Order: sequence, then structure tokens, then C-alpha cells
Amino acid sequence: MTTISERALSADILRAEPAQLDGVFERLSRRVADGALPAAALAIGDADGLIRKQAFTSERKPLDVDSNFFLASVTKPIVSTAFMQLVEDSLVGLHQPIADFDPRLASGAHARITPWHVMTHTSGVADLDPGMIARKRLGAAEMTRMVIESPLHFEPGTRWEYCSASFYLLTLIIERVTGMGYVQFLDLRLQAPLGMHATFDPRRAGRPIVAVHGVGVDSFLKRYLVLRYMARAALPGGGLFGTLDDLTGFGAALLRPRVVDGRPMPLAAETIALMGEDHTRGLAGESDGEERHVHHGLGWGKPTLMRDDPGSANVISHGGASGTRLWIDPDARLVFVFFTNRWAADRSVEAEALRGTYEAMRA
Repeated sequence: MTTISERALSADILRAEPAQLDGVFERLSRRVADGALPAAALAIGDADGLIRKQAFTSERKPLDVDSNFFLASVTKPIVSTAFMQLVEDSLVGLHQPIADFDPRLASGAHARITPWHVMTHTSGVADLDPGMIARKRLGAAEMTRMVIESPLHFEPGTRWEYCSASFYLLTLIIERVTGMGYVQFLDLRLQAPLGMHATFDPRRAGRPIVAVHGVGVDSFLKRYLVLRYMARAALPGGGLFGTLDDLTGFGAALLRPRVVDGRPMPLAAETIALMGEDHTRGLAGESDGEERHVHHGLGWGKPTLMRDDPGSANVISHGGASGTRLWIDPDARLVFVFFTNRWAADRSVEAEALRGTYEAMRA
């Protein structure tokens, strides 16, 4: 079942004929029909916003193209972008010790952790065990406490190690500085101005929720209980649900910031460029299951510096374990959003769609 929404292609941006771009969606439709994925959704945009979106499913029930998918770790660059608004406002320094905002971090190596370390995954903070989280159903306050009290894996800044739990340190600062909960801050300062509706509680979103296969929550009751817990935990490192429109609009604003109430939204172009720089410059770390030199921005991956992927050296991107991907290429003026609903899905279908999009742009 397919639902399509599109506008006229911008030839000066994508440089592709509509029929050429059609091929990207047609191939994705065939891959889903052949059983490569239970469902998939794809949106392509530019600095003006959405160009085209389409959703496919091999299941009996049609898939609404405006459904909420679990974004998983694509949450990280969204939260990082909101946090950088405080840096722009001079309310916190990018290299300021987080201990300045919470005395529990004031001793030992924890005292040297800064927001820069969190967003570049060089903090040394130990990630929390997903099995333990599932068993104990810890809330945001409890998980923040565990992050603060757990010993570090390494001295901050000396190694790259992917960590989701450390993002609770960013939300701790948001709450100390603004006096409001970080969920409310995210909604008021980022999502509402950009027209986004991504949420930590999709039960109240008024849109269908796409169930994720492969995580043991296939029954309605289990999904409901997990969603209720996710809403309470509000995982800043991986808890948002959202739509193709949410991420396409977010990506478009990063390509060309909007002006809302007299200020650039979501950030000034210079700050967006800073987030997209290679901050780790090949620091050692384990990535994709192997020890290697890692290139990472502030809340963003730098995939074209790590792998043989299409796109410019300025690409910023982030994926999620639920099969999500947000890919932004400033040089090509491209926003590419890919969703599926299989945990730890084979990324070959996503990669094929991405390469096909670049091929259409070059035609």
C-alpha cells in the first residue's frame, strides 16, 4: 500500500527529472514487497522543505505516510541542536565543566566533562545496560543519577565511545539554566517554531504508531506498556517518535535557517556549521564493530569521512537502531530521511535508496 505527497522538483537543487527520482521510490517499493523490510518510508527534501514522501508496507493494513516512527538515536542531533541554542544565548559554554551545574560531578574525572565531550561521544561516561533499564523501568531522574555516579570508562577527551546515557547531562544543564523540564524546552524552543510534532509520548500524538519488529513487543499490550514507559523516561539519547515531515522540516531549516521572532531557527548558520565540523579528527574508538579512527561532529556523525558513502565531506547524519536515518548534505542541498520498523535492520535497503537519490541528482 502506497501513499504519496510531492511537489514540483527544484531542478537547480536536485538536478533530476521526476521520472529519475521515481525510480528511487519504485525500487524501495519492490524491496519491501519482496520482504527485505516489513515497512519503509522515504522523504527527500531540500532547503525549501519536502519534495516528496512515500511509505510502503508488505503487511495487510495500509501504512499512513504521516505515521509516527520510533526515531531512536536520531533523537541525539535534535536534542543537541536545542542545547546549542543555550550556547548561542551565552547561558552555557561548549567547553564549560558540567560540574558547574551540578556539584555531584565536581570530583575526579567527572569534573572535566563538558557538553562538547557529550556531543562528540568522548566523555568517558559508561552507557547504561538496556536489559537493566527494561527490568527496572528507570525514569529520567534515576538514569541521570546513575550516569553521574557510574565510574568513567576513560579520561574525557582521550577516546571516542558511543554513549546514549550521557545525553542526560545535557538535559540536566537545560533544566538548571532554563528552570523548565527539557521536554517542555524542546517543544517550546525548537519543535513548535519549526512546526515539528516529534514526541516522547506518541500515544497522544493523534497519528498512527508504527510498531517496531524484533524487540519483543509485538502484542498490543506490550507495546502500550513500553510506550508508557518511554514517555516517562523521555530518553534524550534515543526516545523520540516522529514523522517524515518532522525530520524533513528539521533538515531543511539546518540547510537554510528560518527567522522566527527575530532570531534564526533552529540556530545561526555559523553554529550549524560548527556542529557539522569534524571535532574528533580521527580520535581512536570502536565504530561499526572495529577499532578505527573516528570522525564526529557535535551530535552528528560524519559518515562520508568514515565510509565509502555518497555525498560531500560536509554531510552530517545520524541513524537509529529502529532503522531510521536523517542525512543532510549541505553541498548538495539535500535532506534524505529513511524509516523502517525492524530493529537492527539490514542497512542495504537504505544505502540503495541513498545512492539512487545521488544518482538522480547527477543525471
